[in-house]
Amino acid sequence: MKLHELLMRHGRVIGLGFALTLLSSFGQTFFISLSGPDIRHTFGLTHGSFGLIYSVATLAAGLLMIWIGGAIDRIDVGLYATAAMLGLAAAAFSLSFAPNPVMLGLSLFLLRLFGQGMMSHAGVMSTARLPEGIRGRAVGVATLGFSAGEALLPGVAVAFIAALGWAGTWRVAALVLITSLAIGWLCGLLRKSRSSEGLDGALHPAAGEPGPSWLQLLQDRRFLALVPTMMGYPAIMTAYLFHQRFIAETKGWAVELLATGITVFALVSVAVTMTAGTLIDRVGAIKVSHFYLVGMITASIVLVTVSGAFTPLVFFALIGLTTGCTNVVIAATLAELYGTRHLGKIRALAGAIMVIASAIGPVGAGTLFDIGVGVNTVALGFAAYMIVAAGMTFTLPDPRVGRWQPSDG
Repeated sequence: MKLHELLMRHGRVIGLGFALTLLSSFGQTFFISLSGPDIRHTFGLTHGSFGLIYSVATLAAGLLMIWIGGAIDRIDVGLYATAAMLGLAAAAFSLSFAPNPVMLGLSLFLLRLFGQGMMSHAGVMSTARLPEGIRGRAVGVATLGFSAGEALLPGVAVAFIAALGWAGTWRVAALVLITSLAIGWLCGLLRKSRSSEGLDGALHPAAGEPGPSWLQLLQDRRFLALVPTMMGYPAIMTAYLFHQRFIAETKGWAVELLATGITVFALVSVAVTMTAGTLIDRVGAIKVSHFYLVGMITASIVLVTVSGAFTPLVFFALIGLTTGCTNVVIAATLAELYGTRHLGKIRALAGAIMVIASAIGPVGAGTLFDIGVGVNTVALGFAAYMIVAAGMTFTLPDPRVGRWQPSDG
């Protein structure tokens, strides 16, 4: 099926996924951090205390998503997305009126839960249940919303903060969410369709069938084979981005090139997202999972072995190769391994693992830097870990042989 045919036949599902991943930006770190200096000044917080509040809020939201994420298997995606958008709007309003650090922490928790958690989950899940052969490209188009948000919203937010202040900007964000919700219902994107729109029969789970338990998943060899890659990418990527200034100073990179590097990172990520989706539709997600960390592995090796004025551009471009694949590969691989009947619950556990890893990465790398471990040593350690993690995916079975059957351990 050609891309334009895919969009014509499944436009409602894919459009909903794109809109949800785009709007999830209001709960993502890159957007929240734009208000960071003003929030710290308003509440008299240090960098460390604000970072601690944010990390606790993120970890709590990630852990809660293990349970809330599974609800998408039992209710319509449109209703799940509606609850997430209302919650995210309420969180934005709450943040703008927060009177003290306690309410600030609660508001950040709700932003992370409804935005990074539920909205992102609904956006990916709206397309991840499409049949094999079109799933990769559909998820790829839907997840372009993440990149669109990263490209468009920072400049808009900075302009609004200058004009209305940080609190006023968050009230505007809440109004945007409410308006988008109303448009979504009026256009029918959030209403339950009378047809399955080509979704496979696993879209609606059988009544009374709970699916695999968390313990079953964590004991299953297939899931465990994916855990190192699910942890490695977010932990290492956030560590590199969080400590980019320190890395630049250590390597003698021009700081001005960091902003250009992030732009290159975003552009490469967008281009690879669609390529990865097409490749998954042709050869299967399992085969792609063996190699999608190659970009991050190569970036780590380049960090150690290459010097030159344009090294940061190459470094960020290589990270973008893996970033563009991640959401598509993980969702499609889980769908191939376990089917789509309980995919929401399974992906929620995977998402929680990735969130926890993303919180640990910067702290772990920072601790190593503090005790005198050099950037080169850390980067080589990252590369070695990812090579091992990628190697473990070669133990995954042919997904077309069977679906969910708990392994013997």
